[in-house]
Amino acid sequence: MALFTRKFVRAGFGISTFTEYFPAPLMRRRFSLEKPLGKATLTFTGLGFYRLFVNGREITKGLLAPYTSNVDHIVYFDEYDLTDLLLPGENVIGFILGNGTRNPLGNVYLAESRFVGEPCAAFVLETEYADGASEKIEADGAVKVHASPILYNDLRIGEIYDARLEAETEGWTLPGFDDSGWTDALRSEMPRGDHRICAAPPIKKRRTLTAVSITNDGDGFIYDFGQNGAGLVCLRPDFEAGRTLVLEFAEVLKDGKLFNSPLKILDKSLGVKYTHQTVEYVCAGGAAEYRPSFTYEGARYVRITGVSGDEATEDLLTFELMSTVMEERGTFTSSDPVLNELQRIIREATLSNVMNIPTDCPHREKHGWTADAAVSAVHMLMNLDADGVLTEWMNNVSLAQKPNGAMPGTVPSATDWGFDSWNGPAWDAVLAEVPYRLWEIRGDLRAAQAASPAVFRYIPYVLGRRDELGLVHIGLGDWAAPHWIIKAPVALTDTIMCYDLCVKGAALYRALGRREMADFCLTAARGFRRAVRDNLIDHEKRLAAGDCQTSQAMAIYYNMFTEDEKPDAVDNLVRIIGRDGEHLDTGVLGVRVLFRVLSDYGHADLGYRMITRPDAPSYGNMVKRGETTLVEDFGSEDERINSRNHHFLGDISAWFISCVCGIRVNPRAESDLRRVIDGELPATPADGYDNIDVLPSFPSALDFAEASYGAPGGGIRVRLERERGAGKVNMTVTAAEGLYGEVYPPVGMKFDGCASYPLSPGVNRYEAFDGTR
Repeated sequence: MALFTRKFVRAGFGISTFTEYFPAPLMRRRFSLEKPLGKATLTFTGLGFYRLFVNGREITKGLLAPYTSNVDHIVYFDEYDLTDLLLPGENVIGFILGNGTRNPLGNVYLAESRFVGEPCAAFVLETEYADGASEKIEADGAVKVHASPILYNDLRIGEIYDARLEAETEGWTLPGFDDSGWTDALRSEMPRGDHRICAAPPIKKRRTLTAVSITNDGDGFIYDFGQNGAGLVCLRPDFEAGRTLVLEFAEVLKDGKLFNSPLKILDKSLGVKYTHQTVEYVCAGGAAEYRPSFTYEGARYVRITGVSGDEATEDLLTFELMSTVMEERGTFTSSDPVLNELQRIIREATLSNVMNIPTDCPHREKHGWTADAAVSAVHMLMNLDADGVLTEWMNNVSLAQKPNGAMPGTVPSATDWGFDSWNGPAWDAVLAEVPYRLWEIRGDLRAAQAASPAVFRYIPYVLGRRDELGLVHIGLGDWAAPHWIIKAPVALTDTIMCYDLCVKGAALYRALGRREMADFCLTAARGFRRAVRDNLIDHEKRLAAGDCQTSQAMAIYYNMFTEDEKPDAVDNLVRIIGRDGEHLDTGVLGVRVLFRVLSDYGHADLGYRMITRPDAPSYGNMVKRGETTLVEDFGSEDERINSRNHHFLGDISAWFISCVCGIRVNPRAESDLRRVIDGELPATPADGYDNIDVLPSFPSALDFAEASYGAPGGGIRVRLERERGAGKVNMTVTAAEGLYGEVYPPVGMKFDGCASYPLSPGVNRYEAFDGTR
C-alpha cells in the first residue's frame, strides 16, 4: 500500500502571472544510508508537473508527470523503486517543478481556480534495511532550493530557457554537490484533493520526425516535418553564448508563411510576451541538446529565428512525437487509399490528443472537453488500449460535478467555469457513455463504479432543467456542423442525449447490481423519449424535427422511432441526404451515428460515397487537400479551420472495423438497450465482450477490406475479398479460442445452405453470394 504524506514544500519564489513569472525551482534532498539496504520505495508528487532525479539519474516516469488534474479533487502521486539506485553513504533526490495546472498562466479556464498556487512537492522515501529496521524520509526543511534555467513554463504557451544558467548548478543532482548557497524550502499548504497513485499510463516518445524541407521566410527558417502531430522539439545548437533562438509553431502555412492565428491562446493586451505556442532558448556556448520540460507543442511547421542559412540544418531541429502509451488494438486496411489514409490520420489525431487525459487539440487548448471523449470512446477502444487512460480520467470527471449535479464542459476545470455554458447534455453524457463503452467493449466496470454517484446526481439535475413540454435545450448542440450552421434543434439533440445517458446509466447500475437505481434511470429515460416523440417527431411523415441528417439519424439510432417506424424513417434519411447532394451535413453528434444507421439498414454504399467524396464537406476532402491528422470540422480549405488535429469526428474508424468488416463486439448489449422501450432491461446484464458477431456491410466499390481487433479473450481478424463478375465475396475469419459468436454473410448476400456459421477458433473461410448467382 502506498505511503502518502501531508508534508508539502515549495520554493517560495511566488505565483507567476501574465506579466511577472518566476523560474522553475530546482530542489534537492540529501540523506545517508549507514547500513545495508533491503528495499527502498519513493512515493512522490510534484505539482503541477515534475522531473525526478536520483543520484544523477533521471527516473521520471514520463512527460507531464504525475498527471493533469484539479488538485482540489485528486493529488496524484507516483511510486518508484529506488532499491538499486541508492548508494552506501550520501544520496540525493533532486527534482524540478513545473507550473502545470497548479499555476496555469496560459489557461484562462483554470487561472481563476481556488487551487492555483506556487508549484509544490511532497514525497515519502521508505527504506527497509537488511537487519529488518526501517526509516522514513519526507519533504521538509532539509530540502534545498535554487532557481533553474527554465525562466518561464506553461503547458499551453511554452517555455523560456537560458542555458547560460546551467553552469551555476552543474551536478546538482549528484551526491557531493555543494548546496550551501541554496535556500531552504518552505512549508506549503497541502492541496485539498484525495491522494492516490496515478494508474494512467505515462507519456512517452513514439517516433522522431526530421524535416522534409527547410525554407527561408525572411528573418527565419521554416521546418516542415511533413506530419502534423504533438510532442517535443529537440534543439541541438552549437552557437556562441548569449545567442537567442525563438521557435514558433503552426499546423499550416499561408502564402509560404507560418499561419498560427487560429492557434492564438492569449491576447497581447494582457501584457504577455508570447500569445501562441513558443519556445525561447538562450545558448550557453558550445554544443547542447534541449527539449522543453513542462509543455508540448502541436504542429507540423516550426519557424526558428536566430540562425543563418548554413546553420539551419536538418540536425539542428527534430520533432519527437509523444503520446500516453497505448498499444495498438485494432487495424483496418482496404483497396481504397482514401479509407486507408483516413484510418491513418484518425490514429495520428487520437495519439496526438491523449496526453495524460483525452484532449481536444494539442496546441490552442489542450483541454479535456467531455463531449470529445464521449463521441470518441468507441473508436479509441476499438483501435487502441485506451482503457487505462479513460478509466483514470473518469475518476476526475466524476469529481468535477457540483453538488447540484451540474457538470463542467472540460475536465479538469476551474472552480466555477463551464457549468453554465460551453457544455450541455451531449457533453455531460460522458458520465455514462465512457463507463458504458468500457464495460460493453472491455468488460471493465471500474469507471462505472467511480461514476455511479455522479450519474445518480445528474439525472435529477437535468430533470429539473426540462421545459413545460419535458424537453431539455441547454447545450451546445450538434457542434462543428459544416459552415458552423447547426440545423438540428437543440431541444431534440439535448433531450435525446439525456435519454441515452439514462438508458446507459440503467444498464450500468444493473451490471453493478443496483436495481433500484437502474429503475430510476429507466423511468427518467421513458419520460425523455416520450417528450421527444410527443413534440419533435412527425409520426405521419416519420420525420424528426429539423428535417436534417443529424435529427433523422439520431432519432433512428437512439430509438426515438419504433422498430415499425424505422424503415420509413430511414427512407427519409436517405431522401434528406440526396437533397443535400450526398454531402455530409452533420456536426459531431450526427456524424457519430449517421454511418452506423446507413450500414445497418442496407445503405453502406451511400455512407461510403459520402465519406470518400473529394469535395467538401466530406472526409475525403481532408485527404485530398493533404491533411495529415483529422481536423475539427468539415469546412473547406477557404474557410477558417480552428484546429487541424482533432479526434472527435473519428468514429468512422470504428465504423470501418465494426461495420465495413463487421466485427461486432458484444452485439447483445445494443439489443438490450432497445428493450428499454418496452419498459425493461434483461434480467442479467450483457457481459459478452468476448462475444463477437461478424456481420459486414461491405461497400460494393471495395475489392477488399481487412480489419482486426483484440478482445479480452483474444484476437479476431476478418478479410473480405470480392470476386467481381462472380457475385461472390470470399470471407476469411481468424479467431482466437476464447471468442464466441456467429459469422454472417455481408449485408445483401447469402451463404449456401445456412444463414450463419458459429464463430470457430483458427482460420475459417466462407463464400458469400449475391442474387446474381
